[in-house]
Order: sequence, then structure tokens, then C-alpha cells
Amino acid sequence: MIAENGNAEIPIVVSETASERTRKAADDLAHYLSEITGASFSVKTGNGSTGLAVGLLKEFPQQNTVPELDSNNLTIKDREKYCIRSHQNGIYLLGITDLAVEHAVWDFLYRLGYRQYFPGSHWEVIPRQKRLQINLDVIEAPDYQNRIIWYGFGPWDYAAEPYRLWCKRNRATSGMALKTGHSYGQFIRNNQAEFDAHPEYYALVDGRRDVRSQAKFCISNSGLQKLIVDSSLRYFEENPEADSISLDPSDGGGWCECETCQKMGSISDRALTLANQVAAAINNPKAGSQSGHRYVGMYAYAYHSPPPTIKVHPNVIISVATGFLRGGNTLDEIINGWSKQGARIGIREYYSVYTWDHDMPGLARGSKIDYLKSTIPRFHQQGAQYMSAESSDNWGPNGLGYYLAARMLWNLDEAQRTDQLTDDFLTRCFNKAKAPMMQFYEQLDGSHSHLVASDQYGRMFRSLAEAKKLAEAPEVHARLDDLILYCRYVDLYERYRQASGTKRQQAFEQLVRHSYRMRKTMLVHSKAVYRDAVNRDKAVTIPEHAQWNIPEPQNPWKESTPFSKNELQQFLEKGIAAYPLTELDFKPITYSDELVPAGKINSEKQQTGVLQSGRGVQTFYTYVSDTATPIELHVTGGLIAHYRDRGNVKIELWKIGGASQTGEHETFVMKDQSVPPDGKTRTVKLASRETGMYRITVSDGGDRTSVNWKAGQRMVMPSSLDEPLVASGRWSLFFYVPQGTKVIGFHGGDTGSILDPTGKEQFSLKNRKVDFYSIPVPAGSDGKLWKVNQAAGAIRLLTVPPYYTRSASELLLPREVMQADSDLD
Repeated sequence: MIAENGNAEIPIVVSETASERTRKAADDLAHYLSEITGASFSVKTGNGSTGLAVGLLKEFPQQNTVPELDSNNLTIKDREKYCIRSHQNGIYLLGITDLAVEHAVWDFLYRLGYRQYFPGSHWEVIPRQKRLQINLDVIEAPDYQNRIIWYGFGPWDYAAEPYRLWCKRNRATSGMALKTGHSYGQFIRNNQAEFDAHPEYYALVDGRRDVRSQAKFCISNSGLQKLIVDSSLRYFEENPEADSISLDPSDGGGWCECETCQKMGSISDRALTLANQVAAAINNPKAGSQSGHRYVGMYAYAYHSPPPTIKVHPNVIISVATGFLRGGNTLDEIINGWSKQGARIGIREYYSVYTWDHDMPGLARGSKIDYLKSTIPRFHQQGAQYMSAESSDNWGPNGLGYYLAARMLWNLDEAQRTDQLTDDFLTRCFNKAKAPMMQFYEQLDGSHSHLVASDQYGRMFRSLAEAKKLAEAPEVHARLDDLILYCRYVDLYERYRQASGTKRQQAFEQLVRHSYRMRKTMLVHSKAVYRDAVNRDKAVTIPEHAQWNIPEPQNPWKESTPFSKNELQQFLEKGIAAYPLTELDFKPITYSDELVPAGKINSEKQQTGVLQSGRGVQTFYTYVSDTATPIELHVTGGLIAHYRDRGNVKIELWKIGGASQTGEHETFVMKDQSVPPDGKTRTVKLASRETGMYRITVSDGGDRTSVNWKAGQRMVMPSSLDEPLVASGRWSLFFYVPQGTKVIGFHGGDTGSILDPTGKEQFSLKNRKVDFYSIPVPAGSDGKLWKVNQAAGAIRLLTVPPYYTRSASELLLPREVMQADSDLD
């Protein structure tokens, strides 16, 4: 029993030798227990035999209560290990380190119902419970040793402390300080005189030494190697408590082209050679490293992302970036390749980058709950122990994702409970307004496409308006008011995005002013909005006297006046008026993926359709009637010349349906990687073993590829709600309208037109917003091919089979469509 009827039943106990950090954790515990129960909790010194003992295991040795927390032979992995154990006379909150003690305190409060969902007082939830009783016996340690969710642009002054507290209260701090960032420039600055005296230490590029602050090294130079090793040893002499040092290269290209460096092997081999040398030196007992627990951090990123051909020193940690990969390897191949060479694996993630997602809803990885709950466990299964996730101070669109990620990084089992954790968040934060807020957060979740932005924003505003009617508690209204300000940001950004000329400058200024004024909600990354947006848009400017680093009151763009209730209400009303909901005048139809050759189609003679090219992963379905004749493709890779470092085009062939030894719907047949990204057309032949339907995927890493085939080869490209057509440039393709179809429903816009079987334009996409549209099917126009002509981007087909073809002779259709048409005939 902890408290009953407003009385504290046990005191909080610390050792006489407790550190200031442990005492602070005990004070925090006393404060929140008092808030929760209404009782007055005190902190006193004692031996821990009674009361709520908070501290290091070694501070209460006479208890000998937790043999699982063996502090002998302590490793970095054990630094965060703690126990929560109740007994007849009290409770133990004991950790191996001060950090572990903090974890124990905040985990204990979490189990009592305390939450700090997002940074700031509005998102702190303190339960009220007069009677508090608990029975626990848990040993906790994190699944990921390093768990950093950090701000790419850094926190502004107001955000630093709330962010620090959020990290501490959600165990999003780590027992190991892993340094992994780009570091060559720092080595140059720390040893500038040596580099000035030895320009040969810089990389040789185009016949000249690349002398600059962020240059690459001439790694084969023995003098350079000694300088980097000595500098690293000096760093640990000056920072004896440090765990690691980074040897990650500076960003970008500029690698040494000298003959000796090239003989060292790949760029990954060169970067790793230097990292290995440093790892060996700093863990040499002669260097003062008794435990061998000093580490070198390095990314697998950009030019040095491909796996090396040499072994990795056991104390080199490779954090594989989930973006900017080169060499044509998939992320899984890179992780596995580095692992096979002995690397300790970490992940360098991108949960949110302002210049990519602009704090808009559903765009960042941090908003995609399905992505988070899939990748965090999968990376760990592949050996990852460290997570560094670039994020933003944008808790409006991504806060729930950041919170869930912190839970999962500590305990992978939480990935199976994201629905329960989300329900807990909605219940505790919004109480009677839970139902509309569930709808609101569905609009923020990027796991599924939000195809019409105006509909998405309209539902967000309407959900908040409904929640305001249902909310009762002041703290719930405070959270809703903050989210109204976020939605106002979304509205202003959308207006700015669409504006041009003088109106664009006016919209930009309004956006910056609003984001600054609402900055302390921490729901948008105001620092990034103010500091960087102007650098990406040459159509707008910020006056010199209004620059982001000029403070109030000298800065005319900065104002901190609180938003009034009237303003908040106006934001809601304007948002609802500006973004009407999409109402479909058709019912989407789901078709099977069991495709068969179409029969004779009665269509007017039209020019063969054209699919120019695609970037990323293109999907095709084909049908094989004769296994003696291979599927022949004409493939041109590397159509974007400056992206020709992504590796050869990867083509995979999968059999759909039919016999399978293991019962899968799809069976892998073969892979081809013979097409280099050089802009030249090659012929690829794919051999099939049995007749029937096949899926072909063409993956190019984003450097754009065109795929063609002989006329008459049965081949279609899918374009459904969940699998849109992947196309670059203008394209013109046919689709089939089954007999009896009354309306063609689709999603698309911007460019092109839709032609009926006679070639007459029935619908123009030009200058239309991407949205849902429908076309009535004139009498006699069903049972024939229609055409999407000169379109750009994906046109998703929703009431007709979602497959495009170049001509009637190449068409495949769902089996049930063929049967239905046959019945009508």
C-alpha cells in the first residue's frame, strides 16, 4: 500500500551516499506521488528495508534483494538495467547506474498512470487516485542500447528543456553516448596547423588537393593515418568518460583519386580502414583503455554505404542510413553485408526532415505508425542495437509516432500493442472527446494514403470542432486549442504552397508569423520554418530586420501575444469553410488479381499506348502461354544522368498462383541485374517454367528506367487505390470498361484527358486538383477500351479493372470480369 485516503503509507528512502541525480529522481517521485494521491510524501535517508527505496543496488547491499542486477563486470549494455520489486515492507526502485534509477522512477510512475506524451505541460497527464496499491516484480533493460529521437534543426531556446524532460520521462535517453555524425571536418579544424603544413593529407580531386573545411582525406597517406589516430587518442585523454568517437566522412563526394587510395579498394573499404585503425588504437591497453569499451561510430551512407570487402573491427559501430544509399544495394542488403563483415549495427533513421515534409500531416515517416511498428522490430532482428532518428520539433503531425517509437525502442513487444497504446493516449488526453479525436489522428497517420488533401484537412478541422463541443476539462481544451493552432499552420502552409506572385510573399510572411507565435506549443518546428523555408523558395524573402535570429521586440515578424478564444474559433470556422469534404458519387469496386488474357475487344483502331519511364519500383503483370519462349524486355536504366550511382536495374520475376511447395500465393522465379544505369537499351530475357500469370518488378534506386516489350506480349500495369501507376513524364495508356458499367470513377488530376472508345475527349484533367472524379459511360461505350491520354502522375481506376495496357492485344483482365462479360453476351 502506497497511499490511502490522502495519507502516505510509506516514505521514499535514499541512501546517505546517494548522488544528487538520484536525490533529484526521488524528489520527482515524491512530487508526483503527492499529485496523484493528494498525500504528502517525504524523502528520507535509510537502509531501504522499509519504504520506497530509490537508488543504486550497491547503496543497499545489506538487502541483497536483486541478484539479477549484478554490478560486477558491468558492460555498457547493463547501464540502464533496473528493477521494480514490491515486498512486505515497501518497494525497491534500484538501478545499476543513476540513469537506470531515473528510468525506474519514471517507469514506476508510468505504471501508476502518469504520462508525458509530448513535451510541455499541456501533454502531461497526472492521474488522480486516493488509494494506491501495487504488486510488481520486474527487471527492465532496453532492447535498443541507444535510442535517440533528435531534432534536425535543433530545439529553439524554449523547446530545449521540455524536450529534455520528455526524453527522460519516456526513457528516450541512453546509457551509451554513440557519436556517429560527419566528423572529417572536425578533425581538420582540431588539427588545422598540421593540415596547413601537409596539404597532401587532403584528397586529390581532378589533379589538385581539395583543400577545404569539409574535405575528404587522402586515407592511404601514413602521415594522415597517424594524425587521425593521435588526435583520437588525445580526445579520450581529454574526455576519459567518453564512450565513442566518430570517424564518419564529411558529407558529399570528393573522394581521393590518387593511385594509392584507389588500390585500397572501395570507398567503404577506405573509410573503414581508417575507422578500424582508430578502434584498435583507442582500445589498446597502452592507451589507457582497460575494458576495451571504446567505440568508433560511422555511418553506412552515400558513397560509403555499400558493404566493404574487409572485416570490421569489433569496436566499430556502423549505423546504416535508411536513405541516400548508393551502389544499387537495398537497405536489407546493406545491413546484411556489413553484418557479415563483423560490424555492430545501428540505424540512422529519418522520422522527419522539415525540408521534406514541412510539418504537414501524414507525410513524414514519424507519422506512419505501420512503418514504425514494422521497422523497429525488423531492424533489431537484423542485428541493430542502436537507433539515431532525425526528427523535428513538430509534435502536431508526428507526436504520437515519436511517443510510440520511444516505447517500442525500449521494449519491442510494444510494437504488437500500438492500437492499445494509441487508445490509451486518446482516452487519457481527450476523455469524452475521444471519438472525434480518434478520427483526427487517423488523418495524421501516414500509414495509408490521404488522396485528397482538402478532404484530409477538412476532417481535421471538423474533428476538432466536434471535440471542443464534447470536452469538459480545462486541460483537454488546452490540448485541443494547441491542435487548432497546428491546423491553422496546415491551412496557412497550403495557402502559401498554392500562391504565386505577390500573394506568395504575403502568404509566406503570414505562415512564418503564425508558426513563431505558436512556437511554444512545439507542434510545428518553428525554428526550421523560419530559418530554412526561405532558402528553398527563391520566390520569397525575409527582410534583414526580420531574420530568424533577431529577437523580439526588434523583429517585426515576431509576436508572442497569446491567441484569444475568438481567434481560435475563427481558425476553426475558416478551416471548415475552406476545406469541404469529398463526397463520392460512385461506389469503388474491388477486383481480384487473377488475371487472364482478354478475349477479342471491340474497339476503334487507335495508336498504341506509351509508358515513357518510371522511377523507383515499377510493377507489371504478364501472362505466359508458351514456356519455350522467354519474356523479353527492352530496358534502359539511368535516365537521370546524375543519379547513375544507384547500381544496375533489378528485375524480378514472380509466378502468381499455381503450384507452390510452401503454399505462397507468389513464388520467386528469377532475378536479373544485367542492365547498367548508363542510358543504353538492353534486352533482358526472363525464363518461365510453367504457363500462367507472372508479376515483374523493376527497381532502379530512383534513377529512372524505361521498360518496353514486343508488340502483342500480354502485359498490364496496375493502378489501384493502394497500388498507383509509377510513371515519369507524359503517358498514354488504355483501360477496359466492362459491359454494363454506368460510371467510371477514378482519382487523379493536373494534366491529360480521358478519351472514349472513339477517341473523343470525355473528361479533361488539365488544371484540375488531384481529387476523385467520375465520368458517365455513354450507351454503347462499355465493353470497350478507353484511353488516358497525355497524363502525368498516377490515375487510379476505382470502378473498372485497375490495369492499364498499351493495346487490346496485350490486355489482361480479372477472371471474374471475363466471366461476367461472357454471361452478358
